[in-house]
Amino acid sequence: MKLKVFYATDGDCLLLTSGDDHHALIDGGRAGSFRAQTFETLKQLAGADQVLDLVVVSHIDADHISGILWLMEVVAEWTVFDFQVTDGGNSGLRRPKWDRPPTIKKVWHNSWRAQLEDLAEPIEAFATQVLDVRDAAVLDASSLPSAALDMFDAVEELAQSIPEGIELRRIVDEATPIPRNKPFKELVLLRDPPHVERLGKTMLTVIGPAQSHLEALRDEWREWLADKPAGGSVTSTSQPAEERAATALSAALGAGELARALAAERTQREELATSLVNAARMIEEADPRKVTPPNRASITLLAEERGRTCLLTGDAAEEEIMEGLKAAGRIADGRFACNVLKVQHHGSEFNLSRKFAERVLADHYVFCGDGAHHNPDPSVVKTIVDTRLDVDPRPFTLWFNCSPERTAPSKRQAMAAAIREARTAADSHPDIEVKVLDDDKAFFEITV
Repeated sequence: MKLKVFYATDGDCLLLTSGDDHHALIDGGRAGSFRAQTFETLKQLAGADQVLDLVVVSHIDADHISGILWLMEVVAEWTVFDFQVTDGGNSGLRRPKWDRPPTIKKVWHNSWRAQLEDLAEPIEAFATQVLDVRDAAVLDASSLPSAALDMFDAVEELAQSIPEGIELRRIVDEATPIPRNKPFKELVLLRDPPHVERLGKTMLTVIGPAQSHLEALRDEWREWLADKPAGGSVTSTSQPAEERAATALSAALGAGELARALAAERTQREELATSLVNAARMIEEADPRKVTPPNRASITLLAEERGRTCLLTGDAAEEEIMEGLKAAGRIADGRFACNVLKVQHHGSEFNLSRKFAERVLADHYVFCGDGAHHNPDPSVVKTIVDTRLDVDPRPFTLWFNCSPERTAPSKRQAMAAAIREARTAADSHPDIEVKVLDDDKAFFEITV
């Protein structure tokens, strides 16, 4: 069993291959990096007459879904081409711009509206309203506090992710012959007993999300919506930029949420400065309330072949992962030992704590991220390293799929801080190895 980890900008893009050459693509990262980095490998599979047995979108965030959406658009173009040429006799039809991808046997994707039901439309409308208010106010970014900018960025990401998720379902269901969520019904969920998908010699066990995670996701969104105003107005652009910004933010986001964000900004800034410049801290307990709702209820998979294991976590919260492992009967003496752990949510400090690091031990820890949103967080690296050394002294490796030089200038400090934390630990402990994807490489590969 092998795991290819692609450079995916700030997202995840993984290709799992069984010992007998069956393949599952888990997430696609951003569309640009997918076209430039991942698609070449997929073309090679197609050229060797190999197929993608399964394509999984762990959740709808743009940094996971955008590349898959682009791939399905290419599949749809080839579906039309093949139909016109084979059944329509249109031999002169121009071939699609992009090379033919490998045949895809099935797709797993929990659609936005199926997950949220009656909450989907109000959330979509609110995200659009926020961006309309921001744009109408002609806000000067230099006049806004970083907490406000972060809030706008989060809503903008949501506004991008929602239509991509809706479009992905439409294309798969209406424009390709690929079955979606087979053998599940509408949603891929943890079952009792858990569903096991055969990927050649590899067994893929679905350990999340559970129905309870989906219900918690809906409750979080209801709470989130309840804190928002029904509407808001924008004042005259003749006002000072600071006043326009405050008015627009209050109208779009709600004064209460804005006040809380601004009150926390100084503390956050000090903590960030400490983690990036001075020393990372041990995360004693994660705060799931700060895991943004779209990241909850990620499809989480456990791959197993000949006693070797790979835990693929998406952006799930740590308690969701632990519940899934327990439901699958994989917890022994309070712990789960695996060969590869794809560290959840790009190494966010809100998704991993000492408690999780003590209970889930790996030979290889994979960090997917390029410094966006300060992920991978140096404190997550420290928490994994220090806890692992305390609990299990055997050698282990920390993998990063992006270097500071490869990412955007605004994200280099964060990326460098995470890698520096890992290398500092390796300098003191020869059993720790640190590997960073070369800037001219599309992926690294781990033999599980």
